[in-house]
Amino acid sequence: MPDKNARSENIAYRVVTEDMKSLGLRKNPNILTYPIGEWFYLPKSQIVSGNGDYGGIWVCKKLSSAKALYNYMRDKYNIATRIFKAQFDKDLYSNSYRTKTNGVKLLEEILFYNNI
Repeated sequence: MPDKNARSENIAYRVVTEDMKSLGLRKNPNILTYPIGEWFYLPKSQIVSGNGDYGGIWVCKKLSSAKALYNYMRDKYNIATRIFKAQFDKDLYSNSYRTKTNGVKLLEEILFYNNI
């Protein structure tokens, strides 16, 4: 159930593996599996505000940032990924291209084709 403070304008983009798992960037061992169309929240005991990688779910603010991550995973690790438009709950930390949140709802998959 979304937090009462979640707003519909909290829209971003989430990049996941083909089987809907988190990417495990920066050697993150906490791999999460995301459902489509349902809210997914980290347990409160695992939420850490601030810019640290741990303690939140990171979403890209712009589609261009999500596409860059998509290309990075393909080119550097040969891992296919999927991009979803997503609603996020609380803003725990933001920088110029990402937001760290406690909960996310994957809304629709963004399909695009790269000229390779």
